[in-house]
Amino acid sequence: MVSMPMYFPPDPFNLQDAITCSTLVNASYDMYTQWVNQDKPNTDKFKWNPPKVPAMQYSEPIWGAEEFLWFFKHKEPFSFVSRADDGKVYLVFRGTESTEDWIEDAEIEQKPYDLVSGYGDVHKGFLDLYKSMGASVIETLNKVEQPKCLYITGHSLGSGLSTMAVPDVITHTDFKKEKLPVFHYNLASPRVGSPEFASVYNVNNIPTYRIVNTCDIVPQVPPSVLGKLLFEHVGRSVDYTAQYGSLSGNHNSVDSYHYALTNPDKPQGKV
Repeated sequence: MVSMPMYFPPDPFNLQDAITCSTLVNASYDMYTQWVNQDKPNTDKFKWNPPKVPAMQYSEPIWGAEEFLWFFKHKEPFSFVSRADDGKVYLVFRGTESTEDWIEDAEIEQKPYDLVSGYGDVHKGFLDLYKSMGASVIETLNKVEQPKCLYITGHSLGSGLSTMAVPDVITHTDFKKEKLPVFHYNLASPRVGSPEFASVYNVNNIPTYRIVNTCDIVPQVPPSVLGKLLFEHVGRSVDYTAQYGSLSGNHNSVDSYHYALTNPDKPQGKV
């Protein structure tokens, strides 16, 4: 089937950077798969084999606690930090394994973003889960030697976590736009916070690109108006349209989002 080509914003958006971020997100899902294949060992027993491509220095896995939804029964590997030889650093978050989990998660609450003052309210679940790993994120980033810049990335729930990370990182590490550039590329991000949060976030001028399949339901949740709660996306949307015939197919990190970025002239592929 014929599909419209992707349209990309001007600099500082960079397609190769987006592809690298997507590749690393896929590696974060593989990290989780390795953990499952090892019968979900405790943090000190897990043996992660990082990818050989892209060739980078990889941190130990960063673990999240079971504070978000009922299907997180214990700590799980969610994130890692990697550094390329050119000094580019990446903070990577994976998402959940099931699109249906998002649809069934109808109980939405907001709470103040209390890692940095003045940011308004955000999705309680995203913030609670990020806070369970936030100290490790900051500690791991502060150990990186001779960084040049930082890319923060994630897919699905991981995009919610990556958005929670941005204000924390630019406040509590050396990755500040005045010293070391920070870029945020996320894939299939749900809405994560109130209009106040989105406004204050955007004022930071951290280039933030939300790569979105218009056929994917996850970027449409939570709805922008949910009773008295208001939600608003951050950053700039980079849209494409690809129909893969199922909710999970349209949302898939590899077969939808990575495929589109690596085939931008024909992002739909085969249904």
